[in-house]
Parts: sequence; C-alpha cells; structure tokens
Amino acid sequence: MTELIPFQAYRVKILHPNTWQIFINPRKPFDFSDGFVKMDRSGEKHARQQASLSVRWARLKKEISIEDYMEELQTQYTKKQKKNKKDHFEILSIEPVNDLLHSSYLMYTSIRANHSVYRALGKEETISSMQLTTYCEVTKRILIANIASTKEDLASQKELYQDILFSLTCH
Repeated sequence: MTELIPFQAYRVKILHPNTWQIFINPRKPFDFSDGFVKMDRSGEKHARQQASLSVRWARLKKEISIEDYMEELQTQYTKKQKKNKKDHFEILSIEPVNDLLHSSYLMYTSIRANHSVYRALGKEETISSMQLTTYCEVTKRILIANIASTKEDLASQKELYQDILFSLTCH
C-alpha cells in the first residue's frame, strides 16, 4: 500500500504518495505569494496509468470570494472551448466541500486533445481531473490542487485522490 507523506512549502501543505517524484520549475516563481509544484508517478516502475498532482497558490491582486472565483473559472472554460475548436474542455461537475478549514470546491473536468506525439499519430488523448480550489482569508491566497489522469484511474483511485486533495492546508 502507498504511504502518503507531506509536501510543505510556504505554509502550503499537501499529502502525496511517497513513490511520486516532485518537480519545481526554476523558471517559474516559487515563493509565499506565488508558487507551483508538480508531483507524479513517473518514479513508479510498474505504474499502469500515469497520474500527476499539481499544487498552485497565488496571492490575488484584489480580494475575491471563492464563489466569484469559481464563476470566473467556469467562464474561462467556456471561452477556451469556443476559442479552441480542435480540443474539448468540459466541466463535469462542481461541488462545494464543507468539511475543510475554508470554503472550497471540488471540480471534475475532462479535456480531450490532440497534442504532441499523439498529433503526429492522429490520436486524441482524454485527460480527466479532480481539482480542489479554496481561498484563504488569512494568507489572502487562492490554492488549487489538481490530480490529472485517465477517467478509469480517477474512478478506481477516487477515495485516495480525494484524501490527497482534502489534505491541502494553507496555514
């Protein structure tokens, strides 16, 4: 069984499988006000499905409610879909999560795209994700934790992935 261990930086903390590798892009900001980290299964030798966890935090220029932020996120998905005819961006569901320290939302999405290596082969790839979004009034930061994988992997690992996302803390 996979052990969950904490990753912590700038008071942002989340649990992740101890076999997953951590990547921090040196070209992107990584400080208290703005940060991004990715963790994935690339270190697991016998993983049948690839999965990745990304954690993003940012201090917003103006204070916004989590409800307004989620509404804006939905607007951006709609714009992205209209703008990009080749790919398909869909929000499957958005649910409030009430048992966490701050108001939060759990969102399920699906993106069908024809990218990179697959474009040469003419194959589409579908990526599904579970995303937890929260706003911390104390640190004035929006925090987003996202797990992306196949639809099948998300379904079979749903409890584990929710445990990971719901472990996100900000102070």
